[in-house]
Amino acid sequence: MTDEQFIKLLQQNAAEIRDFIDNTFPYLAGDIAVNHFKENFEKEGFVDNGLHPWDDVVRRDSASPWYGFEPTNKNRYSPTRATDPILKNTNELADATDYEVRSPGEVVIVNDKPYAQIHNEGGQAYIFGKTPFTMKKRQFIGDSAELDEKEINMLTDELDKIIKP
Repeated sequence: MTDEQFIKLLQQNAAEIRDFIDNTFPYLAGDIAVNHFKENFEKEGFVDNGLHPWDDVVRRDSASPWYGFEPTNKNRYSPTRATDPILKNTNELADATDYEVRSPGEVVIVNDKPYAQIHNEGGQAYIFGKTPFTMKKRQFIGDSAELDEKEINMLTDELDKIIKP
């Protein structure tokens, strides 16, 4: 196909391409992104040019006084908490990860948990009314080369369906 033929094909399908970009793409891209970010919880790290594992938690360190700590247990210890995934006790943080389509062609990843940002970025945090401590960064949302690749592949596949020579 020549350049001129390709340009003509694009012009013939311009309305369908615009409709896809404005109305369908944000939902497909949002689904892909949310699934990618939820997989970070399963992998206990952030995937961007490979897996960047999160630092471990003291409740999984048998030498720590916090080993197996369970705040809702009367004895404050639970053998399952000693081996539970880092950020997956209730799945609330992962389950709160979602997307919003804010305008045609635009999708934004959101998480309405008040503690989402401190987990994702790290920084000063408070627990049980005690003194502040530094929360380690355990990023689960952000720019990711692997996510970009997934979305480009989806976009390419969908545009191939529209632009049929």
